[in-house]
Amino acid sequence: MSDQKVSQEIVKYAQSVSIGVLAYVRADFTPVQRTFGAFAVSGNDILLATGKSSAKVAEIAIHPTASFFLENQNQKIEEWKSALYIGKVAVVTEEEELRRAVEAIGERSTFFKNAAEGDGLRNFLVLRLQTSEIEWLDYAVGRGHVDKVAIESETSVSNNLGVVHGD
Repeated sequence: MSDQKVSQEIVKYAQSVSIGVLAYVRADFTPVQRTFGAFAVSGNDILLATGKSSAKVAEIAIHPTASFFLENQNQKIEEWKSALYIGKVAVVTEEEELRRAVEAIGERSTFFKNAAEGDGLRNFLVLRLQTSEIEWLDYAVGRGHVDKVAIESETSVSNNLGVVHGD
């Protein structure tokens, strides 16, 4: 299957998953994972909503490399699929991109939509995982079959500021 077809299948699958897991390392290099329901797929990237005061915000500013794992639990083993997005996380600050991100995440998460409308994001940040690679596990192709798709993006992430600049 071509990378383009695999990428299309991954996006379709990712949009059907309701919970994802963000994995990153803390400042002391301890690996941690956090579950997200307030997220959206944006092209090959993942948009995440989180509390401004959450520990992960400070940790990710130090070590921005992370992964986001998506998997539906109720699958037949012979058709099992999962997607692992790997890249760098940064805070979305550009006004139009932030507006689109809030809208996309709000379509998937009523809680986030209501909170964003209620407090104007005073208590939230939107993060973008700028994906550099996706690992696509697809048992329908073969048990343990993994496609690795390298992603090229026009979005630039400034590692020293932890800020994503618009597409």
